[in-house]
Amino acid sequence: PLLEDRPEISDKPQSCLQSKNEPFDKGLLAERMVSDTLGAIESKSGGTFHYKVGNCDRSIGARLSGEIASRYGNKGMEDKPITLQLQGIAGQSLGVWNAGGLNIYLKGDANDYVGKGMSGGKLVLCPPDESQFKSNHTPIMGNTCLYGATGGQLFAAGNVGERFAVRNSGAVAVVEGAGDHCCEYMTGGIVTVLGSTGYNFGAGMTGGFAYVLDIERNFVDRYNMELIDIQRVTSESLESHRSFLQAMIADHARETNSQWSREILENFSDYAPLFWLVKPKASNLQSILAQAYAIAS
Repeated sequence: PLLEDRPEISDKPQSCLQSKNEPFDKGLLAERMVSDTLGAIESKSGGTFHYKVGNCDRSIGARLSGEIASRYGNKGMEDKPITLQLQGIAGQSLGVWNAGGLNIYLKGDANDYVGKGMSGGKLVLCPPDESQFKSNHTPIMGNTCLYGATGGQLFAAGNVGERFAVRNSGAVAVVEGAGDHCCEYMTGGIVTVLGSTGYNFGAGMTGGFAYVLDIERNFVDRYNMELIDIQRVTSESLESHRSFLQAMIADHARETNSQWSREILENFSDYAPLFWLVKPKASNLQSILAQAYAIAS
């Protein structure tokens, strides 16, 4: 009674005939990357490699991170990194479990889970050179990016989806807008949002901190006030945070060539009063700034 039985399908199997299904995704591009870069990894010489990607190319970088980490640990090739220069639309989990010593630059956009579990290295996303749209008004990554990250840096010239940096415990990121639940359950790291956010920002956030640019002046209605406090970075006690924020935006501009971040830098005295510092209630200003400089170094 549970199986449909019609004359036109009477010749089809009615029970399992195979012990398993062979994986459809062969990861051909990922394997080609390993083949191309293995010599540079084994000699610890690093290098730059160029590829085109499509949305069926998933978990790009995972195989390379495994090859690097198995030989040298999470940060063993940071001084001589493998750099991937990608063009196109990346499938899910670009830069997943990214290790120190792997830097990925993508001109295009990416699906969900960018930087999931990353422990080091660098992920940089920016629009194609020929694009005409304003990056700070356009999505560039999907949902749940930087989930569970423990280290590394992410710079994105565009907006990200929901639950950005959820459970982040050590990564540094700069994006130009975020959806709902940004920094949810965050325990460490630094997130800078150069634009608006969705609702429930910082829910369950117990560590790390964030900077949020609030041009529309509605962030006070969007953050989850249960565990976090917000303060303007222009207050006298936050002068050091203001300088640190400016340096992060400069890093973002250098890595992504974002016109929006350059606009903020060139008129920083005008934009600075619109930034909020978001921190857990249990953290003091001196401790989180010390953490910031420790991460940056």
